[in-house]
Amino acid sequence: MDSVRTITPTIEPTDDGSATLRHPLLGDTYHSLRGATGEAAHVYIANGLATLPLERIRILEMGFGSGLNAWLSLNYGRRHGLTIDYRAIERYPVDPDTAARLGYTDDPLFDALHRAPWNVPVAITDRFRLTKYDADLTAPDGAWETGGYDLVYFDAFAPDTQPELWSEALFRRIYARLAEGGILVTYSAKGCVKQALRAAGFEVRRLPGALGKHHMVRAAKPRSLQE
Repeated sequence: MDSVRTITPTIEPTDDGSATLRHPLLGDTYHSLRGATGEAAHVYIANGLATLPLERIRILEMGFGSGLNAWLSLNYGRRHGLTIDYRAIERYPVDPDTAARLGYTDDPLFDALHRAPWNVPVAITDRFRLTKYDADLTAPDGAWETGGYDLVYFDAFAPDTQPELWSEALFRRIYARLAEGGILVTYSAKGCVKQALRAAGFEVRRLPGALGKHHMVRAAKPRSLQE
């Protein structure tokens, strides 16, 4: 039985008809108000998972949150025959009953993602293993720092809300744990974010953003630096 303390964010509509959450302590929304599902699908699936020519993929997500990114990844992997080891770090776990009311899908696996115990690996399907860490990403020697990630979903709250999570020091820790050719994708294309990623060693590419937003970022660990 989990002893993890959860929070109960409020649910708000977004412009594409899907719902998002608003954090009760930080005051920020979990997704763009332009569209929760549209943003997640564009940034993390279309410009992240779908770009990797791999059948076995290890993903690290900063911010499990509503579980939308995990479910979209599970569903994409199911449709394309992928085997996914998914690790997510969340300082403020969301109450599963609140997540269920978001209405993203009637797939029972979405509820399974939220009700899976924390801090241990759980086989959601035979090809999707989930480990949710109830942890602060900035804490030293985190359990997530096992290395070998192919893809990082950097989905923290905005740099103005949580500036400590968008630092060069943290990006260096993530860079060191990426596999050869690994990538990081994020919705934020602020100048300070791109600067911190480049200073950490990433090759940074600015891409069109989701749902009319100007830009997002995909950052790669250059293969040549590991050869």
